[in-house]
Amino acid sequence: MDSRIVSLLYGVILLMGINFAGTYSQRTLLHTGECKKEEFWNSDVSRCLPCSTCKEFPKIPSCDTCTVSDEASYTWKITAITSLSVLAVVIVSGVLLGGVLVHQYHSRMRKTLCEPIEETTGPLYQV
Repeated sequence: MDSRIVSLLYGVILLMGINFAGTYSQRTLLHTGECKKEEFWNSDVSRCLPCSTCKEFPKIPSCDTCTVSDEASYTWKITAITSLSVLAVVIVSGVLLGGVLVHQYHSRMRKTLCEPIEETTGPLYQV
């Protein structure tokens, strides 16, 4: 065979393969792109199915592509837990700081009243 014919044959086969792969990927993208947010593409029935089907039949392979709408309900729970945790840290820190300040105040009061005053000799008191 002539080398031109072989290279032409390889080129035609390559172009057909690229065309087939492009058509397949476009078809897959079109079908998955047509599905709504609450739906997923099922290749077995070649159509979009609602995500509620995954609750009834959880072993459908395409259910992992379905977004769960319950995630929004967890947002307020996470926010509440975070804000309560921060509030608890602030309260505990305030109580500890207040305790330290009260302890220092009481220890200073005891120090000035409990220690004997050292008298020094001076011009009024001769030794």
